[in-house]
Amino acid sequence: MTTMTNHEAAHAHEAEQIADAAERQPGNETSNGNNLVLSIVLFLVLFVLFAAGLWTMSLFTTVTFVVGLAMCMVALFGTFDLVPRLLT
Repeated sequence: MTTMTNHEAAHAHEAEQIADAAERQPGNETSNGNNLVLSIVLFLVLFVLFAAGLWTMSLFTTVTFVVGLAMCMVALFGTFDLVPRLLT
């Protein structure tokens, strides 16, 4: 019969504690996702704003180009900064 040394016993006790902690933690769960209606509305608003900005920039005056550029920048800001904040 073999006997455990104090060092081996300490490691066995640590392993038991880790296994117990792992059993108590909840498993990985998939999120419920985002609201479909809100996602569609945000997509449509931001896409139309971006497309309208491109169209406005194509009117070939300085003022319309700057206004269209601002519209595109607002649409991109909304897409990459505001939408992730709203949908998380």
